[in-house]
Amino acid sequence: MEQVQPRTMPELIDDVIWQILVRIPPDESAYLAGASLVCKLWRRIISDPGFARRYRELHRTPPLLGFLHNTESGLSFFPTPAACPFPQPAFDFRRRWALDYRRLGALDCRHGRVLLRQSHKRNLLVWDPITGDQKELPNPPHIPLLLYSAMVLCAVAGCDHGDCIGGPFLVVLVASCSSGSARGCVYSSEARAWGTPASLHLGNGHLVNVKRPALIGDDAYFITCHDNAKILRYNLDKNRFSAIDLPDGYSSWTVDVMPTDDGWLGLACIRDSNLCLWSREVNPMGGVARWVQRRVIQLEKLPSINISCKRASVVGFAEGAGVIFVTINTSTFFMIELKSGRVRELSEVAGFFRFLPFMSFYNPGSASNVLPLPAERK
Repeated sequence: MEQVQPRTMPELIDDVIWQILVRIPPDESAYLAGASLVCKLWRRIISDPGFARRYRELHRTPPLLGFLHNTESGLSFFPTPAACPFPQPAFDFRRRWALDYRRLGALDCRHGRVLLRQSHKRNLLVWDPITGDQKELPNPPHIPLLLYSAMVLCAVAGCDHGDCIGGPFLVVLVASCSSGSARGCVYSSEARAWGTPASLHLGNGHLVNVKRPALIGDDAYFITCHDNAKILRYNLDKNRFSAIDLPDGYSSWTVDVMPTDDGWLGLACIRDSNLCLWSREVNPMGGVARWVQRRVIQLEKLPSINISCKRASVVGFAEGAGVIFVTINTSTFFMIELKSGRVRELSEVAGFFRFLPFMSFYNPGSASNVLPLPAERK
């Protein structure tokens, strides 16, 4: 019988180091970056594809590396503490978009991609900051790009969207049309074409709100602007619209749609200095859906926030990360972590129009993760 040789001490040490490094939280990735600089052994461990794969499997939700926001002076990127080791050249829009960055507006940021609007051309552009890849989309037929909202999402079957880099994608666009109708269409990068449009008549005065839509399963959710505002549910699999009423007493300007942690449609809104979180839940007995207020956070009791006699509103969210962005009097901005209650004032942000989170796993030990600085546009 062949004897199994005992493992040597260096192998045991390697295993211990591997197990320690893989447990560094994604939102403290500065420690992971520092560890990769300690010695060649540690860098080799962190650079190993098996380490990166296990790291994503263990932590599942990618960290919030930062957010893009549209301002009066153009498009900007604001990093969070989790992005300390994250190389930023691709987000330097003054260099990256030498002539056009002031004409760019971000519509959505999801699954490692950014959906941009080119105002001078009135068309859409999908950009992958990790690879630097850009794809300019043709305008959808029979849908005016005047007042609309849109999202970009990964189209790789079975992907958990923790580390989407390259591959096929979809763009979902919903626009306001004449006579109070909403019309939606889906672009496929594999087909290089827009699909058959779907439409829903809502009545005069209903316009698509430009707020960031939410994705839950095969359903994309948009909000309309109206005294009797609706949530538009666009089923991507069936290419079909339906409408959902907001909870009583709320308008489209005071709420943001977002997915809840358990997969329901959620709403975040501010009323009487309170951040109110709702979910659209289905009764398992009768199958009837209803709005349920799940949580109320008193903003005045949170550290760093004083909103007495001031106007506050929700301006963005990061799904999975439990982060909500709030503006006070449209001049002061805060990032609120729902689980910890931690509040961070975003004092560097000014003149905002939209907050879009950029979430991705970043492995500082891998050369392939260093963002290239693409050539400037002519």
